Amino acid sequence: MFFGLFAFSLALSFVATREVRDIATRRGWVSRPRDGRHVHETPLPRLGGVAIFLAFSLSLILWLVLTLIFPRFGIGAGVVPATLLRIYVPACLIFCLGIYDDLVGAGPYLKFAVQAIAAVLLFAGGMRVLDIALIFPHTLPWFVGLPLTVLWVVAVTNAFNLIDGLDGLAAGSALFSTMVFFVVALVNHSWRCSLMSVTLAGAILGFLRFNFNPATIFLGDSGSLFIGFMLSALALAGAEKAPTFVAVAIPVVSFGLPILETSLSIVRRLISGRP
Repeated sequence: MFFGLFAFSLALSFVATREVRDIATRRGWVSRPRDGRHVHETPLPRLGGVAIFLAFSLSLILWLVLTLIFPRFGIGAGVVPATLLRIYVPACLIFCLGIYDDLVGAGPYLKFAVQAIAAVLLFAGGMRVLDIALIFPHTLPWFVGLPLTVLWVVAVTNAFNLIDGLDGLAAGSALFSTMVFFVVALVNHSWRCSLMSVTLAGAILGFLRFNFNPATIFLGDSGSLFIGFMLSALALAGAEKAPTFVAVAIPVVSFGLPILETSLSIVRRLISGRP
């Protein structure tokens, strides 16, 4: 079942990425090199997130339809539409923010506000920072867990957004992180996380074919924000069943590159006097 979802999502993403690339190029929805921040020399479309979102969404819809027709596909009693929607609905909000930013442009305050709202929706749905194992191993009160949850979601979401510039970097890092989550979720029998992570991995891999050097399309904010948010949400959801040390170690290891690059970028900009 997992392999079937992965293959279906990969195939959809491959086809959709090619179509999105061609449409965006014809309509002029491209990213032009500017301000010394881009390494490519020609305008490239940056709406790859649309293909990933479509592949991910349609693959989940297919699984839901199959569970209605063939109940045996409903692996794990915990994997029900309601639990998936607790992650998917705020993820759709982040995707819409990314599309708006790609096509119109969004300021940092709007971005942070929408991301914070999505993080609050996750918290309300039960995906939250429960404890800080190395500092405070006891369950945190909601007024502490809520801002920590928002901080985690905003940090990881923007970490992947910040590294979407080099060919294959953001998508490759996201694929590695997603596969790590899939394996850990399987070990811990977290079927919800397994299902969503393997579907997302297929969508990312299908896109990655067009994002390797020389890239012909980038994730854009629609893709990098969506993927970053999904991974931050899966980390929170996986922490419900994982042992404490796993819940802490896995996100740190798998998100090491984007988090480090985000920190270094902030330091570089502060030193050079840029916002």
